[in-house]
Amino acid sequence: MGIGIDLGGTAIKGGIVNDQGEILVERLIKTESHRGYAQVVDDLVALIKELLCSSPEETVVGIGAPGILSSDGSTIVSCPNLQWQNVSLKRDIESQVAVEALLVNDATAACIAEAAFGSTQGSANSVMFTLGTGVGGGVILNNRIISGAHGVASEFGHMLMAANFYDCACGKNGCLETFSSATAIIRYCRMRLEEGYSSILTATPNFDGKAIIDAAKASDALAGEAVNRLAEYLGWAIANISDIIDPEIVTIGGGLSYAGEYLLDKIKRETIKRLTYPDYARPEIVLAKFRNEAGLIGAANLKRFL
Repeated sequence: MGIGIDLGGTAIKGGIVNDQGEILVERLIKTESHRGYAQVVDDLVALIKELLCSSPEETVVGIGAPGILSSDGSTIVSCPNLQWQNVSLKRDIESQVAVEALLVNDATAACIAEAAFGSTQGSANSVMFTLGTGVGGGVILNNRIISGAHGVASEFGHMLMAANFYDCACGKNGCLETFSSATAIIRYCRMRLEEGYSSILTATPNFDGKAIIDAAKASDALAGEAVNRLAEYLGWAIANISDIIDPEIVTIGGGLSYAGEYLLDKIKRETIKRLTYPDYARPEIVLAKFRNEAGLIGAANLKRFL
C-alpha cells in the first residue's frame, strides 16, 4: 500500500493505492494556485492527514509534481503551471505532518505506474514518452528512476530535433515538443490552413489534437501530414534514446495515445528506420495502460524505484 499525490495546475488528486495498483481511496481538490504557495501547501497537508486516517500505518507519501525538481527531490526549482520557483515543498510538508515526503516529476510518476503495474511491468529498463500539450518523459534503468545530476533528466520534450517554424515555450527552436505534441500538430495544421490548404478541419475552427487524429483516420491529407510529421520526429527521438540507453521497452502515454494502434504503428515504423542496430537492439514500443490515474499510482509507488 502507498499514499500518492498528483499535483496539477487545476486539481490535486490524492489516494491510497494497494499492492496491485488499485486505487482504494481517492480524493480530489482544486489547486487554485493563485491563492499562493502557502495556501496550497496547507491544502496538501490537510489532504495527506485525511488519507492517513484511512491508512495510519503509512509513513511515506509520494508526490508527483509538474516542472523541474532538484536532484535530491526536496525542491521544486521551476513550476510555471503553479508559478512556483525554488520552493522547498518536501520540508514544508514534513514540518506539518509526520510523514516522509518524496517528490518526483509528474511524467516520471507516470513512468513508474507503467513499470509497477502497467505496460512496462517486468522490464528493468524502460522509457516513457507522454504526448499531450507538450512532451514529457521518464527513464527507469535497472529498476531505478533516472533524475540526473541536476534533476533535469528525461526532459525529452526539449531535445533538439531540427529547425521549426515556431519557437518552443522554453525559448529554444527545434524542441521535440514543437513537432510531436498536441500543440505542435494543431499549430502545424493552422499554419497550413492559413497558407490555403484544404481540409475537413476548416469545419471545426477550434479543432484539437483528437480532431486532427480523427481527420487523419478519415484520410484527410493535411491531418495525415501533421500526424506523420509527429510520428517521424518521435521516431527520431526514440531511436536516439534507444542508442544511448538501450531500453527493453518504450511506452507511449498522454492524451494523444488515445489514437491507439493507428499512431503506434506509424511511430514503430519511423523508429525502426533510424535505429543503429534494428535487428539486434530494437525496443518494444507499446501504448501505456494508465490514463488520468497514472500520476497518482506512480507517486504512491515512488519509493520502490529510488
